[in-house]
Order: sequence, then C-alpha cells, then structure tokens
Amino acid sequence: MQATRSASASSAPTVRFEKVFAPPGTVVEATSRTRCRVFSFEDYTEPQPQVPAKHTTIGQLADKWEQDDQRRAALAEGRQWVADTFYSEDGDTVRTLRLRKGWSQARLATELGTSQSHVARIERGTENLTIETCRKLSRTLGIDLNTLDQALRHQEAITQAQQK
Repeated sequence: MQATRSASASSAPTVRFEKVFAPPGTVVEATSRTRCRVFSFEDYTEPQPQVPAKHTTIGQLADKWEQDDQRRAALAEGRQWVADTFYSEDGDTVRTLRLRKGWSQARLATELGTSQSHVARIERGTENLTIETCRKLSRTLGIDLNTLDQALRHQEAITQAQQK
C-alpha cells in the first residue's frame, strides 16, 4: 500500500468491496453491483495543535475589553485608525464605514440582528443583499441608501480587482 502525507492528495485504494444498496431488512436480488474504492486519509492528516490551558482567544479578549468603557473607546479609536491607515484608498465601503464608527463586525452584526459571518460576506462584496437588509444597514451606519449603494458597488469593484 502506498501512503500519502497530505489530506488533499490521493492514494491507492486501501480496500475494495461490493455492496448492494437497499433499505435495511429488505431482501433484494442484485442485478448489478457497485464497486467503490475506499480511501483512508485520517492517518495522514496533520494533528490539530493542543490549546494551552487557560487559553484566551483574541475574540474573547476583545469581548472582555468591550465591557470596559475606557478599553471600548480605545478599541474604537484603533478601528478608526485602521480605516484611515490601511483602507483610506478604498474610499467608502461597508468596511470603512463600519471602522470609522469604531465598530467590530460582531457589533455591526448585533445592530443588524444577523451574524458576524454575514457581515464579513457583505464586506467582501460576495453577499447579494435584500432591500430590507440594505435599509437596516443604511440606518445602522447612519447613511442614506444611495451612499450605501455606492459603497457596495465600490466594494464589489475592489473585490473583482483583487481576484484578477
């Protein structure tokens, strides 16, 4: 048997078997048999690193800091700095509008009544938004629908340019 050390690679089959597919307890006369190759990759995948005891994630730390007024203000100021320093050339996008308010994706998601991953897809320009979501987003960010439309179009253009 040939072994591989990558979960995304193929290897020679480890087992060949024949099986008739039917509901359990059903007696069937096989007219054809399905041949399957079974590959086992579990032995070759990289083990996940052990998380240290008393480990705190960045998200947990940020959530804790959001509870303190001084630290929340510092985080908001930091997000505004990120918008001005790293995304100033992007112009108005949902991401820059959010960062200028000093909000995290999680905060915007809470305000919208959605998930952080949904906000991330909106900011990447890969989400097709409903008019109701657009209304909520414009109200939450304090902008009109025309400004939101321009921000979404701008984000789509940036995403398409990055994919080339």
